[in-house]
Amino acid sequence: MSEMDELYKALLGEKEEKEAISLSDIINVVKDYFNYLWSKKWIIVAVGLLGGVIGLIHNITKPVNYTAHYSFSVASSSGSSSSSMLLNLVGMGNGNLDAFSGDNVLELLRSKELMESALLQPTVYNGDTITFMEYSLIVDSVRAKCESGELEKPEDEGMFYICDIQFPYGQERSTFSRAQDSVLMAKAATLVLENVASSRRDKKLSFMDYSFTYPDETFAKEFSKIHLQTAHEFYVSTKTEMVRKNVASFERRADSVRKELDKSLTRRAVFLDSNKDASGLYISSQAQKIQTDIELLAATYSEIMKNVETLKLDLVRETPLINTIDTPKFPLENDKTRKLKSIAVGGIVAGFLICFILIAIHYIEYMKKKMEEEASQLPAPKESNQNNEC
Repeated sequence: MSEMDELYKALLGEKEEKEAISLSDIINVVKDYFNYLWSKKWIIVAVGLLGGVIGLIHNITKPVNYTAHYSFSVASSSGSSSSSMLLNLVGMGNGNLDAFSGDNVLELLRSKELMESALLQPTVYNGDTITFMEYSLIVDSVRAKCESGELEKPEDEGMFYICDIQFPYGQERSTFSRAQDSVLMAKAATLVLENVASSRRDKKLSFMDYSFTYPDETFAKEFSKIHLQTAHEFYVSTKTEMVRKNVASFERRADSVRKELDKSLTRRAVFLDSNKDASGLYISSQAQKIQTDIELLAATYSEIMKNVETLKLDLVRETPLINTIDTPKFPLENDKTRKLKSIAVGGIVAGFLICFILIAIHYIEYMKKKMEEEASQLPAPKESNQNNEC
């Protein structure tokens, strides 16, 4: 055997020995920490039970949020070529009928303006018709705190007092005070940011999901319906606005032509009655002129009415079809976990936390002890005696 082989085996044997020692150290460390934790088992059990109690208390006392979920689809056509050609002929074909399509529908559900409009819609509470904004103040216990005197009136006269602000049903938005506008806008912004969730299931599909979350189950169900309905009505109105304006414009033109046609028919009748015994080229030419005007107005009126019917058909095609697939029903989904689950989660979390703290304490004690041992093994410094020479 060559010297290189012997050296290689020696090195290999040394490496295996180091690996075995390292593994043994790891096993000893694990045993040491396990024994230490086992010696503190009653502390761990006590802290785990305490965590379970805290989890149970949290489950009982935390407010429950209820979620009303809707699934719906939006289907719309892109309009017919006949209406586009007709509108281009009269100079009205530059509009974009697809301004609110695709993911823009979801953005409407996060609009603060539409949220404010929904909050001012009526609802019935204890037999009285009130706005959802007033209903939310009741649900949030604001009105109850006002009656009990928990909300004190601010000393600064420039600050508004919520107990003095009302949102009665039927009040025009233009008559709102500065304080009413401030509270309404703040409430709408909070609901949009924290309580509303909307998404499309798949970019290739037209199915959309909408959810509204609130601590009151009845409010969540009723308000989500009104909010979604408000967004749907705005979407349909905006989507078909230009076609409806065009229909109204052509109908006004048809009414104008019809009035002129009626006037021409009346004029012809009067002219013939007053000249029934007369003859001559002038009389016949005037009668022919009136008849020509009648025929021209009749033909124009007929064509305009055909165009009106065409636009009405396009209005039907442009009106998006919104199909509601899933609607919320009582009882609504909520985020309240079961009591046993809360106890288990609280106990496990507290147990892991106390184990981590005990391991950290044991490690610090070990390092402190090791440093003291190393310090005691160091040689004492030599004292040098110096002789002072006079």
